[in-house]
Amino acid sequence: MATAKKAPAQKVAAKKAAPKKVAAKKVATKKAPEFSLKASAEKAVNIYLGVIGKGYDRVQENLKTSRKDNEKRMSDLEKRGAKLRKELNKNFDKFEAPEFDSVVKDVKGQFSKLQDQIEDAVETAKEKLTPAKKAA
Repeated sequence: MATAKKAPAQKVAAKKAAPKKVAAKKVATKKAPEFSLKASAEKAVNIYLGVIGKGYDRVQENLKTSRKDNEKRMSDLEKRGAKLRKELNKNFDKFEAPEFDSVVKDVKGQFSKLQDQIEDAVETAKEKLTPAKKAA
């Protein structure tokens, strides 16, 4: 058996991927804020005062608005009052009041009638009581 010699295999150069350059990420190192009791207390006081300040501003704004609205309302009421006054004056001019002397005369007449009715009632009561005394 004869052995045949094999031809040497050719080496194929493997293509290597070109190495990619990776930029190094800069990691920012964050320093933890230092805790300060004084700074925290000042911040809390400022927040509290801010709430009070906002409330005060709102009250001032509402007061200013109310004053403007009040002036408008008063103006409207004054105009309506003047209009009603004119209407009442027109109606009052149409109204005829009786003479004072005739009113006095009518009142005296009514009092006279009332006095007569009372006197009649007293006389009737006397008549009813007088026979009752005799029978007893």
